[in-house]
Amino acid sequence: MVCLVEWAVWVEWAVWECNRSHSFKNSKRAVFTALFFYIKSFLNILKKIVSKNFIIFLTSLLIYPLPSLAHDITGKVGFYDGLSHPVLGLDHLLAMISVGIISAQIGGRAIWTIPSIFVILMTIGGLFGFSLIVQEFYFVEIGIVFSVILLGIVISIENKIPTKLIMVFVATFGFFHGIAHGLEVPAAANPILFILGFIIGTTALHLLGVAIGHLLIKNNLTLILLRLTGASFAIYGIYLLSQIF
Repeated sequence: MVCLVEWAVWVEWAVWECNRSHSFKNSKRAVFTALFFYIKSFLNILKKIVSKNFIIFLTSLLIYPLPSLAHDITGKVGFYDGLSHPVLGLDHLLAMISVGIISAQIGGRAIWTIPSIFVILMTIGGLFGFSLIVQEFYFVEIGIVFSVILLGIVISIENKIPTKLIMVFVATFGFFHGIAHGLEVPAAANPILFILGFIIGTTALHLLGVAIGHLLIKNNLTLILLRLTGASFAIYGIYLLSQIF
């Protein structure tokens, strides 16, 4: 999977560098191709998440892009900025991890369908946000904050909300997060690489959330800890909401 993504990233970068007039509309194909490979491989990856070493690996993957060299004007700037973008904002980070935890709490097919729904709608929202002329939308920020609150509540009450309704929440919040990513594409970045980057970064955070949920639902003590964690996410979201108003 990593090889496929690297191949897609570098091919798209080469096309962009060789032909600066390469339209954003035509380049959408590369984004959805990479997204297809990720969704197809998602279930196989989830089988490996029970190892604590895998959690450490995911954390290292997310931390790696943070050095200042990632912001140099180079061919990779868009990809690595996008990869780290979901981590730099705590609201994004908590929402992405929450999606993974919730899917682990529900279990079954939800372990891959719920994160996949988020990633798909986030990608669509990212393309929509990038195409907008305005710099920001007030309602997007509110939607992201509500995603932290409601997803935290879902974790804390555990399986008390119908799965289909949770999927609606996740799809809506994924779209909001995608718009925010699209609006914040760095001026110097290749937008296609940036979108591929935040898709991969988001997927990694979902996997981390699934791993956390899987490990903490095994006994009553850790389950209580997980539910308290969800409540703390919701409280933090309420604090963010108070800062907006």
